[in-house]
Amino acid sequence: MNEDLPIISTCDECNQPVKDEHRYCPNCGAHLPEQVVTINIFNNLSLRQVFLFYFVYLFICLLVKHSRWFNSYDEMFWVEIILGVITFRFAWLNRKEILPVLRFNNFKWYLLLGVIVFAGLSSALVNVSMRQVNVTFFNSDVNYFHAYRLYYFPTALMIYSIAFIPAIFEELAFRGVLYNYCSNFLEDKLVVAVTAVLFAIMHLSLLSLIWLIPFGFFIGHLRRKYNTLWYGIAFHFAFNLTAVLIDLYRGGEIF
Repeated sequence: MNEDLPIISTCDECNQPVKDEHRYCPNCGAHLPEQVVTINIFNNLSLRQVFLFYFVYLFICLLVKHSRWFNSYDEMFWVEIILGVITFRFAWLNRKEILPVLRFNNFKWYLLLGVIVFAGLSSALVNVSMRQVNVTFFNSDVNYFHAYRLYYFPTALMIYSIAFIPAIFEELAFRGVLYNYCSNFLEDKLVVAVTAVLFAIMHLSLLSLIWLIPFGFFIGHLRRKYNTLWYGIAFHFAFNLTAVLIDLYRGGEIF
């Protein structure tokens, strides 16, 4: 289906490749001729896949948030499995574009360490700030560890559920599947913005948009600049792990 594939041409000024949706050359900034074909959900397979994937993902998240069927981790475990299967299915369909970003492209240890440290500091700042807002305005102070107390190895299970699983599957879903589909019809910087907003909305928390959107922008920037998911996965894991450790510390489970 040739109409579903991005048209690659070259800029008249610098002779670098440009996509059909580009209005300015990403290399030299030269203005490019307007395209006569408008991309929409009816004539573009990638856009249809974005809508389908995100609709399914969002529907499951809404079901979890607004129903009483998922009050314990017994049920949430299966939600994680279902979302993981969906993500892997779409990743497999998009495997030619996904496999390159699963490599350690231009890997640098100092950069990885910097990403992890920045994630920890950012998470601590967000955690303290959001807790203060919740206590001050909503008289609420949630401790997530209570939901895991009934299980064997509750601390390990909490780290697995809150830090490990989201870092792997959410990055594969948003900076992998959705990012690659969107890059077929959007400019690179706009792809970062769109996936960041979709990622933030998926968490279904209006207050959390304050930090979730910058979170998504930063990880999207890492994905775009280094062409790999691993820096984003490391940031996501370290960010969530720091939140878990703070939660455990407040509950008297560590130190």
